[in-house]
Parts: sequence; C-alpha cells; structure tokens
Amino acid sequence: MLNSKDQNLLDHLRQARTRQAHLEELFNFYERLFQAQFDFKVRLRGKKSSAHLGQKEIDLASLAEGTPQITFDELQIDQAPFFDLYQDIVDLFIRYADDPSPTKKVPQPDTIVRYAREIFDSRSPLVSSRQPAEWVRTASGFVLAPYLQTACEFIMPRIPQGAWHRGYCPVCGGPPSFAAFTTEGGFRTLLCSRCNGEWSFRRFGCPFCLERDQQTYYPGEEEKYRLYVCGVCNRYLKTLDGRESASDLCLPVEVLATVSMDIAAQEKGYRSY
Repeated sequence: MLNSKDQNLLDHLRQARTRQAHLEELFNFYERLFQAQFDFKVRLRGKKSSAHLGQKEIDLASLAEGTPQITFDELQIDQAPFFDLYQDIVDLFIRYADDPSPTKKVPQPDTIVRYAREIFDSRSPLVSSRQPAEWVRTASGFVLAPYLQTACEFIMPRIPQGAWHRGYCPVCGGPPSFAAFTTEGGFRTLLCSRCNGEWSFRRFGCPFCLERDQQTYYPGEEEKYRLYVCGVCNRYLKTLDGRESASDLCLPVEVLATVSMDIAAQEKGYRSY
C-alpha cells in the first residue's frame, strides 16, 4: 500500500492533467513512472535492508560542515530488483518515446548500478537535460529515485529544523529543481531534484552559486509563478508563491506543470542546474 505522501502526489498529478490537457501525454508518462517507483518503494520498505535508515543517527557535526547524511552504500542496492525496475522503466520509454533505441541495449545489472553510483556521487539530478540522451544512464537515474526517496522519508523528518540552510539537499546532496514561498517569513522551501526532499533556504539569492545581488525574476503567465534567474552562474529556478495554499502544495507535480517555464528559460540561454 502506498504511503500518504505518494498517494497525494498521484492525486495532484491527475488533477493537474485535468487542468492542463495540453500536457496530458507528459502527465500520463509520469503517472506510470511514479506508480512504478512508488510500488517499488513499498517493496523496499518491507525489506530488512531499509530498516537501518530509520535507525540511522543524524550527524549534527557533518550537517554543520555541509555534508549530506546519506551515502550510496547506505542505500544497500540489490542488483536483481534494481534491474527488474530498470526493465519496467525501459518499457515505459519504448511506449512513450519515438526513438526505439532502448530496445537495442540490454545492459548487465552491474552496469546500471555503476551508472547509479556515478549519478549519486556527482550530486547532479537523476536525469539531466545537459547529458547526452543515453537510455541506460537515464533509466538508471529513474531507478535510483525510489531508493533516495525512501532514504529521505526516513531521514529528513529527523533533521532538526534550522540545522540546514544550504543550497543543496541535506539528505542526498542534490540541487533544487523548484522553490516555493510557503510562509511570510524570511525563507523559501527548496525541492530536491533527486529525493523530493524539502528544506528551508534564505528568501533571496541564488542557491546554486550563493550570489545575493545578481538574481532577478520574471513573472509567469499565472501570477503565482516566478522564474528566478542568476546573472552570475546563468542558472534559473522556478518558484511558486504558495502562501495562500501552503497546506495543499505538491512541488514535484508543480515541476511538471510548469514545463513551459523551463522551455522559456532555456531558450534565453539559462540552465536549470
């Protein structure tokens, strides 16, 4: 049975598809992808190998030094189920992509685990638009997601509030893919592009290069959205003013629902990470 957070995400995704019919195919793909990942998380949580995550002590000293709390080895990836999910995700690619190249390559399980380790260690997003289109690597990133999300669900709630205000995730070290104003205070919420973790960061300034003075924003077509761009590192961050609906936000869905903002920013030469 899915946990309430994952079920809520799927519910928000279906509502967004109803509101934005022009993105139906995108939402259909991600609904099936998320469902596969979330079903896999149910299996992970049922295994003894994930129990250690709930018992892991939060290292306050490493937090103070800026060190994320999880390592790749602590994910305890088993090659067989990892490869099973990889095959399910490749089947989704074949169904939704015009390029049939996923059918040309059947890698060994240790190959996709090696890719997953490389992606994790790079602290880059699980799937990066700046990487060449490489099906094995892309699918490996999607398979890594439920492991990281499971770790986040065990660890993030136990990180003391106020102990972390850096521009990357305290659990896995991933960069933010989205931001939201949820209170009237001096902070915004950042969403991790890898594990879907959320944490607080100062209200102004670029979370990528930490420049405070060279960031500006453009309003979106809907008033509640803003596109923040940095004149120093040339990166952008989509942001939602959710102060009036903070209790009903689902930031992973907002990432998909605002894909037109990604297109506009990238056409202007900005990059997301």
